[in-house]
Formats: sequence, structure tokens, C-alpha cells
Amino acid sequence: MRVIHPSGLAALWLLVYACSADPTGAPNPTYGAASLTTSTGGGGSQNVTSGSAGRGDDVGSGSGGAAGSGGSVTMGEGGGSLATGGSGGAPVDASGGSANGGASVSDAGQPVPLDFACSEMVGLWVMSQWWGAFEKGVDNARWQYIFVHHGYLEMWADPASPYWKTAVISPCAMHPEGPDRVIFLPFSLSLNTLEQWQSNLTQVVSAIQTNFPSVKRIELISTIRSPGNQPCANDQDPNVVVPPYVDQAIQNVADGSGGLVTVGPRIAVANCNWWVGGTDLTGEGNTGVGQLYAEYYKTH
Repeated sequence: MRVIHPSGLAALWLLVYACSADPTGAPNPTYGAASLTTSTGGGGSQNVTSGSAGRGDDVGSGSGGAAGSGGSVTMGEGGGSLATGGSGGAPVDASGGSANGGASVSDAGQPVPLDFACSEMVGLWVMSQWWGAFEKGVDNARWQYIFVHHGYLEMWADPASPYWKTAVISPCAMHPEGPDRVIFLPFSLSLNTLEQWQSNLTQVVSAIQTNFPSVKRIELISTIRSPGNQPCANDQDPNVVVPPYVDQAIQNVADGSGGLVTVGPRIAVANCNWWVGGTDLTGEGNTGVGQLYAEYYKTH
């Protein structure tokens, strides 16, 4: 039986305040100029075009763009970038968006369902840093999450791990014990090859299905990355860059899932100074990351 945390966010902030900086956390962007990358696995062709905020299921980058009909989203104030990758290919970067438009992305030409009754985010401590800003930007009645401070990928790969019994925080209004979508954020300090990551992610997918028989979709997201996924001169932590084998493993698992698994947004900090040290976020970064995720999931 799952535990539904009674006090939710209040208890979470007490925990975060008491914790020292976690060297395994993830980066941060500012909401105005950060970049967002999306990649959709499981079929469909890639479709990246430049211009103003798109229509339908598009996500626009750049300022001044009005939301397009059918649920498009405008983010950033120039300089932001978005990309999407279809099944069987690496994501395509579309950077250099201007204040008059930017890149626009379509999810492989597929309609985006918005009827998940309960979406659960699962990950390590870094997720708790931006959750507060995130839940303010979405329909909080449909979102919840669990985290383990040092919840590394290889530990979640075991379906019998006590991690899966972690108390739910900010539970959904409907069926918090059985989410129909799970968004998983993997991180590891010991796994360092494509084979290791792909194997463990595959096991995580199975563990999610075992623990949540109600799940209809599983999304895999990576930790926040530095601008252009390149090292920052002011932060020597190697984890500010997401290794190519991590992105490839996520894509491979999605491509081989028959549509169950998709690749979620890839978000980069807008400026290296937004790292507070290691891969922890500044206060402004916590807000920025949460808002970026919220903008994405408003239409996804």
C-alpha cells in the first residue's frame, strides 16, 4: 500500500531547508532566457521550424509571441532554444531564437493528450528544489511526486526497492495511489556507459509497470544541463553536462517501448552563473526551472 503524505509541501520545505547542498542535484535556468529541448520517442518524424509561436501542439521560443490556438506556449525573451527528436534519431537543436520569434516544435505531428487524471514525478532531491514553482503553474490537483534524497537510477531499477514505497507529496485529487502517468528523472554517479544506462532504464520501466499497473504513459527526463550542454568555467562539477550516452539511452528505451515510454523535455540553464555550486540551483533558478517545466506540461 502506498503512503500518501498528509502535510505535503510544508514538510518538504522543512526538509530542503535542513539539507546541505547535494552534489548530485541538477542545474538551473532562468525562466526568461533558458532553453528547453523536447524529444518525443515512439514514432513520428522530426519537425523543427523557425518562426513565432506555433499553432496546435507547438511550443514557441522567444518573447512577444502570443499563444497560438489549440494550446501553444510561448517562453523566453530571446536566445532560447527548443528541439525535438522523433523515433530513431537524435534530437535536433534549434537555437538562437530572437525576440521576434525563435524555434517552434511539434511533437512528431501527434496530438497531445491532456486527460491524465494523475501524473507522478519520481526522482532524487534536486526535483524537490523546483517542485514548488512547478505546481503553481499547472493543475495541481492532477500532479504529485515522490523523491529520495540520493535516489540514483540503479536503486530505482529494483521493483522491490523500498524507494517505490516512498510517501507521496502533494497527492493528486483523484487516484493518488495509482497514477496513470509517471515522469521519471534518472541520475547516477556510478553508471557511465550506454549499455549500463539503457539496461537500468529498461528495468525502471518494468518497475514502474509493476508498482503502478494503472500507468498509461512513462516519460523519461534528464537532469538540467548547462548552456549548449557544455562545461561552465565557474563550475567544474562534471554533472552540469549531461553525457551523450544518457540522452541516447533514454531515446533508445523510448524507441523500443512500443509507445509506452516517451522522452520528456530537456532543459538547460540560460547562464552558468545560475549554478549555486555543483549542480544545485540558486533561488531564482528554482523558480525558473519550475516555471519551464510547468509551461511544457500545460500542453503535454
